Amino acid sequence: MNKKNKKASRVKACFRALRPYHVAKNFLLFIPLLVGHHYFDQTSLKNSFIGFLVFCLLASSAYLINDLVDLEKDKQHSKKQKRPFAAGELPLVVGFILAPCLLGLALGISFYLPLNFFLGAIAYYSLTLLYSFFIKRQKWLDVVLLAVLYSIRVFAGMTLVENGYSLWLIVFVLFFFFNLALLKRYAELYSAKLVNKATLIGRAYGLTDSARLVFWGHTSAYLAILTFIFYIHSNKVLLLYKTPLLLWLICPGLFVWLRRLWYFAQHGRIHDDPVVFTVLDRFSWFIIALIVVISLCALRTAA
Repeated sequence: MNKKNKKASRVKACFRALRPYHVAKNFLLFIPLLVGHHYFDQTSLKNSFIGFLVFCLLASSAYLINDLVDLEKDKQHSKKQKRPFAAGELPLVVGFILAPCLLGLALGISFYLPLNFFLGAIAYYSLTLLYSFFIKRQKWLDVVLLAVLYSIRVFAGMTLVENGYSLWLIVFVLFFFFNLALLKRYAELYSAKLVNKATLIGRAYGLTDSARLVFWGHTSAYLAILTFIFYIHSNKVLLLYKTPLLLWLICPGLFVWLRRLWYFAQHGRIHDDPVVFTVLDRFSWFIIALIVVISLCALRTAA
């Protein structure tokens, strides 16, 4: 391989190490903007896009550190061994230099945003490092923290729009992503079972935990839907929607969507992060489109 091709290959490996496909998770910052109907407010739009960029930089920095910490474990994993550092495609020094640079750039940009957003960004990054170094090996606590990390994204988005705070939205996101975190662990266990492994590498879960993951996964999914029902009847919704009872039509869609994800996981059809699976799944996009249409139909059209 000549120098030009080698350099291009290293650039591609560096790009992969940043895990750009996980950018989808940071779109959660836009939920308060959309739910609060601030999509025509230029300040809210600008702040939300800047906040999105900040979290993309923070997440990529954290992923680099995570890959460096888990290097030896990733080399033993059937899929993770293909990651740039584990596969030897990228020298470790790149991670040691790039991770703090991305962090510094993210914090520098966040100074132009509200203080609460900056604090949320710091909390997100700190908890991500806590997860990488300690919590990811603690059974059940790891999935709780994953749900919290998703919720922090939504909270950060709330700080960027006027009157964006909603307790019901935070609780809904907590239950919803606790469900997806449990589903992710179950899918990993299913994959481990296929290669005759009784435990997950670098995790505290074994095949005997499968039934409990399914139980708590379904329970948290139903609690997320129940929380959404409480949200429908909250005072904030009455101010935002002309016919809020139409939002009840979203509940069956959520039920079918979440139940389908678990059905796929229990039949070995989810091999990656459920969020990534959802982004690539046409039916999930159909449900999202349906939710948007129902929300628009329920929207208050006159002050």
